[in-house]
Amino acid sequence: MRINPIIPNQNFGRAFTTEEKKAYVELINEAKDALQIQDTTAIVFDFNTPSEKGYNTGIGTTFSDSLKNFMSFLKSMTGITSIQLQPQGKITQNNASPYSGTNYAFGDHIIDLKKLTKKEYANILSSDDIKKAAEEYPRDKITREYKTDYEYVLGSKKEDGIQEKLLKKAYENYKVAFEAEKPEAVSLYNEFMSFQKENSSWLDKNALYEALIVHYGTSDISQWSETDRMLYSSEIPDSVRQNRIAELKSQYQEVIGFENFKQFIASKQQKESRIFLNSENIKLYGDCLIGFSQGEMWANIDCFRENLYYGGPDPGCPETNCIQTWGLPALDYTKLGECTDDGDLSKLGEVGKFLYDKYTEFFKRYDGIRMDAAWQFVTPFIYQAVNGNYEEVKLPEINFTIFNIMKAAAKNALGDKFDENNPNNIMLELVGISAGKSREMTLNTYPHLYTTAYAEYDETPAKFLEKGYQNGKFYVGVGCHDNDSLVNLSKDTGKRKLHLDGMHRDYNIDENKLKYSAKEYKKQTEAQKAEEDFRTAKFAEIFTSAKQFFTLPDMFGMSERINISGKSDKDNWTVRIPSDYERFYYTQLSKGYGLNMPKVLSNALSMRNIDDSQLIEKCNKAAEILRSNGPMTEEEANNAFKTGKLERVL
Repeated sequence: MRINPIIPNQNFGRAFTTEEKKAYVELINEAKDALQIQDTTAIVFDFNTPSEKGYNTGIGTTFSDSLKNFMSFLKSMTGITSIQLQPQGKITQNNASPYSGTNYAFGDHIIDLKKLTKKEYANILSSDDIKKAAEEYPRDKITREYKTDYEYVLGSKKEDGIQEKLLKKAYENYKVAFEAEKPEAVSLYNEFMSFQKENSSWLDKNALYEALIVHYGTSDISQWSETDRMLYSSEIPDSVRQNRIAELKSQYQEVIGFENFKQFIASKQQKESRIFLNSENIKLYGDCLIGFSQGEMWANIDCFRENLYYGGPDPGCPETNCIQTWGLPALDYTKLGECTDDGDLSKLGEVGKFLYDKYTEFFKRYDGIRMDAAWQFVTPFIYQAVNGNYEEVKLPEINFTIFNIMKAAAKNALGDKFDENNPNNIMLELVGISAGKSREMTLNTYPHLYTTAYAEYDETPAKFLEKGYQNGKFYVGVGCHDNDSLVNLSKDTGKRKLHLDGMHRDYNIDENKLKYSAKEYKKQTEAQKAEEDFRTAKFAEIFTSAKQFFTLPDMFGMSERINISGKSDKDNWTVRIPSDYERFYYTQLSKGYGLNMPKVLSNALSMRNIDDSQLIEKCNKAAEILRSNGPMTEEEANNAFKTGKLERVL
């Protein structure tokens, strides 16, 4: 990548030096304080995250040590106070969507292999093993930087995936080291035994399910024997169940041991990541799925109704009788039971207890959770498939029962970190046709999540306040994982006009304040300037509210979508940030793409009519630096400053 030559003592735009970065962080915090920002969260999928250089096997993970530098970079440049992790469960070779995964079992594809080379993991893998896998990557290595390669990671068959091969090697090395009584391996063994004991309620069933997949050579349980298919059903005599479980454990001891070991390693790494983030004053929110995997249904079969699935009403799906066919097994709400506002669990039914256990597990792992499709807790939309036809199955409203179960679980797991009078640890996704009743019930109790991607339908911070929301009781982002990128939105002239008309209606926007003085900005075409100004305005809009979020692709100014909702597309769930993310980010900003935080905050201050000309001027000065060409890493800026080729300007 070509860097413009450095001209001595010229205060042109560039990456910040280390000292300037300190001033920049103070400036961002000052502006956010003036705007009374309460929480800024980055939406993070594991596959979005960059790999460490030399260790890129085709996927990223938030479990890695390299996350530390990446998150520190995000925090310093954008002032994030939390990250919202998307689902981290198992996925399959033919469905990479994290929203089709598991609730309890972590996906072993996001285990960080590099950590297994460390002493606290008994050095059960070598750095050379991982480097070799990265070096022998069979396809284009530049593409791999920006796009996850599930085929290489997972394999067309599980045993062919590079992740499975290296984890299997690590497991074998662990067993050898333990047999040799190496102290680190013995210590790891003791941790492993404690993990299995503490998580036996779901771990044992998860491992048996994996053993049965091996036994039958398929995860299609319709092809299993009736006993194995119904193993955890109340219809199976307990003696039959226990005998079959003992038989499977004996026959597939190695499969079960390996599966449990992978879950142990993933859990250990997840805890380490949370501890680090919390030490940096970054809260970690998890994404709690509305549905369950086939394995979780098999393990709790009495909690589900046969051939009934969660979905959603959608007039845009005439081919499926106006139903979004999610294909997620639906719970049997006749077994929900009751849970009062004070958290009395004594009258919970089988399904209520199952949900309580699920939420408790999530609150043990995360500081808070995003409840996926939370409107389903009040007005469940269930459908059945009969001979290829889809029909809605009407169910009564549920009222507050599931929210009360959720609150009781949070109180139990989080203790003093959960304020039941102000439960900000629970965020609700309440969008869609069926969400009206649940929005009304939970208004200004639990924070709701929205996007301004639908601003033409009055989905804006100002309109939410007019609808009765208190500032701080909703999060708003430009878009989420199901929306098109901000870059692509800015190219749609029709939508651009609708959104700008709304912002002119709601805020005091001075078009000139969206522009830059940088020569790189001025030499663009008028159309390019209009697109960039729009992106600035859309980011600024969400920072007029107390709580906001952004996706990593939008932060880095990428045009690629995370997901095309409702479509099976090969590019879904693949976009990622490259290993050289610092250079990439500064380069994108110099081209007019990405989240230029000081410019956005400057405009948000103006849109909120906050009269602080000195603060706005400092923000604009920093924004101009980021908008122009120059050294594209902090290290390059430091070197230029040391040699007298650069003046400090912040």
